Amino acid sequence: MNRIFSQRGQLDLPFNWIYVLLAGGVILLFFVGVVVKQKDVATQQLGTDINQILSSIATAAAAAESTKVVVETSGLADDVLYFECRNAQTEYGIKGKGSPVTDPIIPLFAPAEINSRELLLWSLPYLLPYKVTDFLYITAPTIQYILVGNDARVQEFLKESKSGQQEKFVLSVAKTDDLSSFSPQKGKQSFRIIDYTGLAVQSGGIVPVGLQSLEDRQVSAVTFNSGAATFFVKKGTVWQSEGSTPLFSLGGDLDAVYYAAVFSGHKEMFECGMQKAFQRLKYVSDVYEKKGLALENSPGAQEGNCPVLFSGLPGLLLAHHGDSTLCSEFYPENCVSLVQKSGEIRSLNQQLFSANCPPLY
Repeated sequence: MNRIFSQRGQLDLPFNWIYVLLAGGVILLFFVGVVVKQKDVATQQLGTDINQILSSIATAAAAAESTKVVVETSGLADDVLYFECRNAQTEYGIKGKGSPVTDPIIPLFAPAEINSRELLLWSLPYLLPYKVTDFLYITAPTIQYILVGNDARVQEFLKESKSGQQEKFVLSVAKTDDLSSFSPQKGKQSFRIIDYTGLAVQSGGIVPVGLQSLEDRQVSAVTFNSGAATFFVKKGTVWQSEGSTPLFSLGGDLDAVYYAAVFSGHKEMFECGMQKAFQRLKYVSDVYEKKGLALENSPGAQEGNCPVLFSGLPGLLLAHHGDSTLCSEFYPENCVSLVQKSGEIRSLNQQLFSANCPPLY
């Protein structure tokens, strides 16, 4: 009998220890889970805070016309910033961390992702014909822009890539006449080809040999031809077109629309930002329509040739307001006449200046 008890005791002892180990393990896992959860919550909150700071910086940069800003982000060197835009709503933030920023106001144009110790922010005014809003471009020194062609805009881009009061604002830009022999700069994370000839990049065409070994997400292109921009993405060793979009602009130096296409990682980003601009134009046009009526009845508008010039302004502004409303609701299908009316208003405004009449803007 004692031997039996001894055997049972030997059996009971390991069982008790197994129970203790299991119970202790469950308790340990519980506390580890709590710690991990708290760390995750803290990380998410930190991400949200950083995203809000980025939002404040973007808002400030967009509010300052024709401004170039360098933002140090060395603390985010291991993180990826992402940018998306759908239905006139821009979303951006640290990928996988915190609540992202949603912005329905600022027309923001950026690549899909940025991983860099610095951000480069540049703003330009969008005029149609008066100022509508400021476009904000976000990029980084880790992105190389490859310019193809001898267009005047190529020289302008090269000049602007290193100009301005902000000495640290330096875009990585290279010019080439032959993409097939182009060698990408070492240390860059992504490359964007800007083809001003409209011929160097074609749908189904071969991606330059020097870029073929890179991941598809690291290489993109945009071509300009006949007043439109065509966006391309890399698919293996060939180019795949995302489609073309008209450029609704009055042209001139530092054309905000052209640079919006340059800095947009995808066609969707570009069109979404333009939608936001036209939504704002609808309200700005309403203000200028009322201003035109007030100017027509002002004392200065009754002198010299001013009454003749002002006689055509109210109807022109009314048509422009109607076109801007249609464009904001049906972009890009109903925007051609808007650009035509904008050109007419600009011409009339120049005549008002020349005749010493009160100008519209």
